[in-house]
Amino acid sequence: MTPGKPPASEERASASGLLRAVGLYLEARGRLLHIEGQEAGARLSNLTGMFMAALTALIIGWMLAAPALVWIIAESNGWHWTRVALAGGAIHLFLGLLFLAGLKSRLRGLRLFEETFNQFQRDREWLASNKNN
Repeated sequence: MTPGKPPASEERASASGLLRAVGLYLEARGRLLHIEGQEAGARLSNLTGMFMAALTALIIGWMLAAPALVWIIAESNGWHWTRVALAGGAIHLFLGLLFLAGLKSRLRGLRLFEETFNQFQRDREWLASNKNN
């Protein structure tokens, strides 16, 4: 045994302890990711289901009402039905663009796996503080 060098059995014990700690750490992170994945999946599937139901109802309702509304407006004002239909189409395109802009801003604010990312940030800060010491 050379001075300053720990015995081989101590090196094996510290290496196995380190591997066990890393394994436990990865297991805990995996569990957290699994829990947050389930939560994110439930949130997204709920939102998607509600969106699809609302969109289906709106499309069917509007498909039934639009031709009658075009006819009523054209008849009451003495306009040709194509002008009324083009104006209605322009209004719908404008509204569609507004809704897409709103959806884009909501998607930017959507936070999934928030606790996992916060934990990773705390880990990076802890590693940086220990690296400096």
